[in-house]
Amino acid sequence: MSSTELRSEIKYYNQPIENLINTFNTDIDHGLKSSELNERYLKFGYNELPKIKKSIWKIYLAPIFNFLILILIITGVIIVILGSAEDTIITFTVVFLNSATVVIQQFRAQKALESLRQISALKATIIRDGNQFEVPNRELVPGDIVVLEQGDKIPADGRIISHVNLTIDEAPLTGESEPVEKISNNIQDKEVSIQKQSNMVFMGTYIYTGRAKALITGTGINTEIGKISETLNEMGSIEDIPLTRKLNRLGYILGTIVVINLIILIIYKFTLLLIEGNFIQSEISSALVSSILRATNVLPINLPILSTLVLITGVLNMAQSGVIIKNLSSIESLGRVSVICSDKTGTITKNEMTVEKLWINENEYDVTGSGYDIEGKIYQNGTPISLKENLTFIKFIDSMVLNNNAQLVFEDVKIRLREKREMAVRRALGSPTEAALLVLVEKAGYIPYDIKKKYEFITEFSFSSELKRMSSICKSNSNEGDIFVFTKGAPERIIDISSSIDINGVIKPLDSNFRKEILNKIGLSANQGYRTLALSYKMLSDFNNAKREDVEKELILLGFVSIMDPPRKGVKESIEQCQNGGISVKMITGDHPATAKTIGSQMGIYKQGDLVVEGFELKNPSMLDFEKISVFARVEPSDKEIIVKHYQDKKQVVAMTGDGINDSLALKLANAGIAMGITGTDVAKETADMVISDDNFTSIEKGVRIGRGLFSKIRTIIYFFICLNIMEAIIFFTYEFIPTFELFSSEWQHIYIFGIVHSLPSLALVIDRHPKDIMLEPPRDEQQILNRNMWIMLLIQAFLMGLGLVLVLQLTIWQVIPLNEWNLNPTISYINPASPYTELVAQKARTMFITTIFIVETNFIWTFRRPNKSLLRSFKEEFSLSLLVICLFTLLLHFLFITFSYLVNHYVNDVFGLDLQINFMFLSGTDWILCILFALPGIIGIEIMKYLARERNIQF
Repeated sequence: MSSTELRSEIKYYNQPIENLINTFNTDIDHGLKSSELNERYLKFGYNELPKIKKSIWKIYLAPIFNFLILILIITGVIIVILGSAEDTIITFTVVFLNSATVVIQQFRAQKALESLRQISALKATIIRDGNQFEVPNRELVPGDIVVLEQGDKIPADGRIISHVNLTIDEAPLTGESEPVEKISNNIQDKEVSIQKQSNMVFMGTYIYTGRAKALITGTGINTEIGKISETLNEMGSIEDIPLTRKLNRLGYILGTIVVINLIILIIYKFTLLLIEGNFIQSEISSALVSSILRATNVLPINLPILSTLVLITGVLNMAQSGVIIKNLSSIESLGRVSVICSDKTGTITKNEMTVEKLWINENEYDVTGSGYDIEGKIYQNGTPISLKENLTFIKFIDSMVLNNNAQLVFEDVKIRLREKREMAVRRALGSPTEAALLVLVEKAGYIPYDIKKKYEFITEFSFSSELKRMSSICKSNSNEGDIFVFTKGAPERIIDISSSIDINGVIKPLDSNFRKEILNKIGLSANQGYRTLALSYKMLSDFNNAKREDVEKELILLGFVSIMDPPRKGVKESIEQCQNGGISVKMITGDHPATAKTIGSQMGIYKQGDLVVEGFELKNPSMLDFEKISVFARVEPSDKEIIVKHYQDKKQVVAMTGDGINDSLALKLANAGIAMGITGTDVAKETADMVISDDNFTSIEKGVRIGRGLFSKIRTIIYFFICLNIMEAIIFFTYEFIPTFELFSSEWQHIYIFGIVHSLPSLALVIDRHPKDIMLEPPRDEQQILNRNMWIMLLIQAFLMGLGLVLVLQLTIWQVIPLNEWNLNPTISYINPASPYTELVAQKARTMFITTIFIVETNFIWTFRRPNKSLLRSFKEEFSLSLLVICLFTLLLHFLFITFSYLVNHYVNDVFGLDLQINFMFLSGTDWILCILFALPGIIGIEIMKYLARERNIQF
């Protein structure tokens, strides 16, 4: 029987241990025989996880204009062969910069859970041939008997043979925030989830308390973690980033247009050469170079670099907010998120158990403060109160400290926040519940160390999963030398073995009515999602190694505490901001539904009419109304994948948070996988797209805000380039078919436009601030980068701007705008004395045309920068000094070039021996005013369109 068949046919948790011993042909006392090992290795393989597949060229950050880059390279090669040296240098500089950017950004290996393989690097204690010894984890085989002690990391999946007080921390696998009790003889007939397999241990989890022996039933890929690893390998090709996909599509469309334009221009120019009889090599070369340059006008060659710059600025900004980005494109995905699936423990809550209420002396008290921070007080009916003089409370506090094995320590954790890079985190060593009791002691004004000094520890009855209690026996260091037993545990169990109650120092009998009243109060707390813990004590006349059942009886009840993992500060406000932005926040936890519902209600996630669904209900998702579900409780690892896939099938962009091994598949599947930096496992961090260094949901909200701002920037930059390139490409392409007029006297004028007015304003957009009300906009989900309304506005604006440019050009050519004395002054205009009058007219037409381009392109960015606001309102509310300065600087450069064109041309051409032939003509004041007037249609027209859109509540 193969390992796969074995795993599919046998459910190890519902088989008698004797059957499993026979199945694996092992001995419960002596373990496997060494002679069996080779056969087992051949059948099951080594206890190691498979190597995670890597795809070096998988993630395309700068948004993969490979098709465009290929065309640019071909262009460069042709120009090398046919063109001039100047053209070659310029073209290849552009090609190199853009290609290098794309290639560097693409070179990212998917690390997806390489750290999983390190799990098998440890050693395990096993029994073979009747001998107990250590072997490397990778050498374990099914049938081995493994010996587990407190603190051990479990090396493989196994069935428990024997145990003592065994609890296991399964949080890395299941997300359970509390250790899970384990027993060896619990056989269940029906199929149950991992959380309920109480007689099994799983690879990668930890022995929290006690010890055990287990029969190895699965190793390597046949473990629960192995299944996750195997699935991750199968998911290796899933890296579909919305930004990448949209920009690729845009790139292919533009590339196709380039090819079509190129074919038309080459056919046209070659036909002209044949008609004119000039079909010679020099003319053919010139025609080819000219056709290629004009055809590629539609390409926004700066877009890959600027998109990457926007994403990099986002990375730096997020790093300052404590969010470490591993995959740049995921920033944009985070900005498009419409559903956030967040873990409860450690993300929404602090993962630090806290006593919020205590019941003592027949009164209930509230306790302020959160987590392991000692700041907090005890209140009764809203008034702070001190109970330090109360005898019952003193015993209550003593019981918390003396019957407690936890410690609280400070650790420095590296984070990346704007204010600091490290912070001290108080951690619990031991049970989180016991740590919560120690914090309550400190809030009450006591020092646990001082209390321990008052007593001498004698012995302990450890926590028992069957008895659900633990006890410590201590001797007072006072003159009397009294001996006390302090017991804590499940309230119903403690009340059962208590015969009296301590009220304000007076011992009173605990009758049936009193018991019922206390149990009702405990039940009320449990229904509110609290974990309850009762404390009791009694004085022993003597202790001579008495049995546990003799000691733990006729106790004196002190009271009980209500404990909860409290919400993080600021999380509720962050959730509200996300919801205001149309983002649905879902809470996912392995905890009990009542606990999950309570936290969900406190955080504003769960509202009246919402549903709380348990993991087993997700097995049939078609029966559920996911839109009404706000809390998922008792969730298994596979359930998280179902949740993510369901929302993605609804065309929504999903962000998933996680910290455990169990979260890795969902993190990989989500559009934006977010791992926790402090509590997160290596597995989760390597799989995720980003890591939150402070484990706080508020950082997710900041990430969404920044991501939305980056998407807005990228959309604005794309709008800028597409609008300009469409407008200019149509004009440039059309004028190629007018043989009597050359739009540019030389390619340097063309380069002048692209090098200055296409670069500086777009760079200003990169450093522009994010929209102030970005979190009030609805999520864009899977829409195109430019939606239908944006395309309509873009095409109308391109038409209006192009109309103004063509009018100023043609009116000058037709001499409706005539030459004037300022234009023809040879001391301020660069004029060739041999030029005919028609060429002087053309020279002015080109100068007016290029000047209008500069005015249009430095001003129209203000119209679409905030497309849902008027120009005046956006200028008033979200004024950007940097954007204004760069736009004015661009215009100033052109003004200086026009004003001193004679000096510039003379200096460059005569001194350096270059023939730039920029040939700008000096413009008079009237000429400048006319250029401004012809630039207005693209600005005023769009403002009218935006006004009409706002009146009809149309969003861009």
